[in-house]
Amino acid sequence: MNRISAFLSRADREERGMILGNVLIFGTVMMLLVATMIAVSTSGAVKSATDRNFQNAMTAAYAGLADYQSKLSNDNGYALFGNAAAQFSKDSGSSFSGQNGNGAFSAWTKVIGSTDQWYRYEVDNSNYSAKGVLKVRVSGKSGSSVRSLVANLKGDGFINYLYFTNYESSNPAISGSSCTTAYQWQSGSKCPAVQFASTDILNGPIRTNDVFTAACSTVFNGSVEQHDTSVRSSSGGCSGTFNGGAATAVPYLGLPALNSNMSQETRADLPTTVPRPGCLYTGPTRVAFLGNGKMTVWSPWTKATQIQVVASTGEVQAASDAAKSAALCGTVSDLQSAAGATIPTLPSNLMYVQDIPSASSNVNSWATNTYPSKYTNTYCTTAVTVKSNGSVTTTSNQPFSNGQGFPAAGEWINGGASGSSYQTGSASDAYSCSAGDVFVSGAFSGAMTIASSGTIWVTGDVTYVSATDDILGLVGQNAVEVYNPARCTSYPTVYQRGVGYVTDTTRCNQNGVGLLNRSAGNSLTISAAIASNAGTFLNQDYDIGPKLGVLKVIGSIAQNWRGPVATTGGTGFSKNYVYDQRLLTTAPPKFLQPVSTSYGVTTQVEVQAAFKPDGSCATTSTGACR
Repeated sequence: MNRISAFLSRADREERGMILGNVLIFGTVMMLLVATMIAVSTSGAVKSATDRNFQNAMTAAYAGLADYQSKLSNDNGYALFGNAAAQFSKDSGSSFSGQNGNGAFSAWTKVIGSTDQWYRYEVDNSNYSAKGVLKVRVSGKSGSSVRSLVANLKGDGFINYLYFTNYESSNPAISGSSCTTAYQWQSGSKCPAVQFASTDILNGPIRTNDVFTAACSTVFNGSVEQHDTSVRSSSGGCSGTFNGGAATAVPYLGLPALNSNMSQETRADLPTTVPRPGCLYTGPTRVAFLGNGKMTVWSPWTKATQIQVVASTGEVQAASDAAKSAALCGTVSDLQSAAGATIPTLPSNLMYVQDIPSASSNVNSWATNTYPSKYTNTYCTTAVTVKSNGSVTTTSNQPFSNGQGFPAAGEWINGGASGSSYQTGSASDAYSCSAGDVFVSGAFSGAMTIASSGTIWVTGDVTYVSATDDILGLVGQNAVEVYNPARCTSYPTVYQRGVGYVTDTTRCNQNGVGLLNRSAGNSLTISAAIASNAGTFLNQDYDIGPKLGVLKVIGSIAQNWRGPVATTGGTGFSKNYVYDQRLLTTAPPKFLQPVSTSYGVTTQVEVQAAFKPDGSCATTSTGACR
């Protein structure tokens, strides 16, 4: 019995020892697990904070980009502001007129409503005047994280559309109508809409502040944006095929009333705002593109191709560096000669053609009854009289010819239908001898814009040598017009007492009206971004002659009034308008800008951080600032 009791007592002690050991082992394991969990939790908290700062840094960068976009939209001139000492700006060769009190150009700026997010930005405006594109590098900071992105910005203006109009009716001054210009969606009497024909094809986005009118077979291969959501029918029941989606309503987009601000780009005395002045020509000017990167320019009224203005008096003088002006724009003696000046197309620049100035203090003005002497034409002292057989005679000392060969021999000026005949129009009104009109044609190579205070006449095909490298802008204040002259071969006769029957050259019989240099089926191609800010784009004499071929425009068209190019009666061109997709991300040099615009991001990419959290520049492996 004692032996059994001793055995049980020893077993109990051994069991308690084992349990204690197990408890110690289990406790140690639990302590290790708790310690591991605490370590993991602490590490996760640190990682979570780092991740949050990393994300917030990019959020701050986006906030900075939005801030810069907003400032641009509120002030189109904001592209001229920045910090020239910033590395991104300095490397690009950008120039600025100051920082406009914006600290974000040179230091961290707190994101509104945030306590731990900051941004700053650097601007590259080196391609703004040439292509309308701004590049901005924006850096965002949160905690110890800094992230940077680079974005290209471009104004969301009318060049973003294949076809843009303010009004969908014609200019009454051109149509000869006494109607009232108003939007088609407004109530009351108004000028009738110009419609898209059944043969028209529009390959790109189109927009109007008015509403479009179209035939059943009109094809819209891009988006249609207008005042409301219904394109009106020209023939009842249907209004086209909408391959780019149904029409949508969009806000008003304004064209500037004048393009005269573009002439400032020819001033040589504004180095900050005009670092690369273009060329100024005066009076009727003819331009022939030669297809080899060169062009010939005839501008007999031009005396100075770059100018400077005396601030105290307003006197307009020739630029002080005449040799530099001549090298870019041609010598005055060549411009005034019959051979013209053959020069390279302006490199990423603009030519502006102005009316002959009336102020005697302007270097390009002409005294009364004085004319260029080095050109064989007598300019405004020649009258053209068209005989009944279409031949032409000239009479001296009567203002008529514009000095550039317009009107052409045998040309009859269409003054519009009147009863059973057509009226003879005024050649001096059609081809002014003092207006800043441009006559252009040929194969273009380069990047430039032609702007005119008058009308740009497209006298033949204007095409690109390279569809990917070349870009051209045509901006006519009054119009961009396809040259399509008329002729008259049959004038009515009238009886005059004491004289008998005589030819009445003030009218042309309907069966005698035709086109001077185009036949049925003839087509024309224009590759350019076209704008007429106060006028229209149209085909001269669209309402007479045979049915022509296709008017193909590769680029964009913006105009105040809708310009006709054909009639439903079987005259004029069919349209084939194709949007140049490059215009979404670039523009012709120094092209016309909308009254106001918003700036959209065309490309965006994250790059290596440009700064350290303390604001000093981040460096490359060689120690240079990024």
